[in-house]
Amino acid sequence: MFNLREVIFSITNRCNLRCRMCDIPCGKTEELSTDQWKKVINDSSRLGAQTAVFSGGEPLLREDIFELIFFAKKNNLNACVTSNGCLIDEQVASRLSASGVNVVNISIEGTKGTHDHLRGSGSFDKAVSALANLRKYKIEATIASIVSRYNYEDLLYVLG
Repeated sequence: MFNLREVIFSITNRCNLRCRMCDIPCGKTEELSTDQWKKVINDSSRLGAQTAVFSGGEPLLREDIFELIFFAKKNNLNACVTSNGCLIDEQVASRLSASGVNVVNISIEGTKGTHDHLRGSGSFDKAVSALANLRKYKIEATIASIVSRYNYEDLLYVLG
């Protein structure tokens, strides 16, 4: 038997950004229903998964994301969300906290100039604001970067 540690659910291809290094929003727009995702979450838990990672696209575009996080927690899974951060204002951070999310990964690709070049004007400030909002609600946050020829020189900035 194997130990399933983590499952990554790409729950949507929708995204509010059009990043230079990503073609996910150009893909299929079909999504599983809330009930279908709950079955997948339940099955993952029964297989022994420890963590459910909600990814996308931008998972916060799903109206049921908080319900799915709560359902994962109810099924004894740690819940993680990977986000570009643009939608995480104080209200969303509060809802994430109430849903029981364990960790939120925020994408930061380098300095403000590099990040905005790759992800869109203003997205860096929104990502930094998201980190502050998550901190306010005592939600663990991590920074995720996609290393590419466009930002590898900025990695020390991200690490700093």
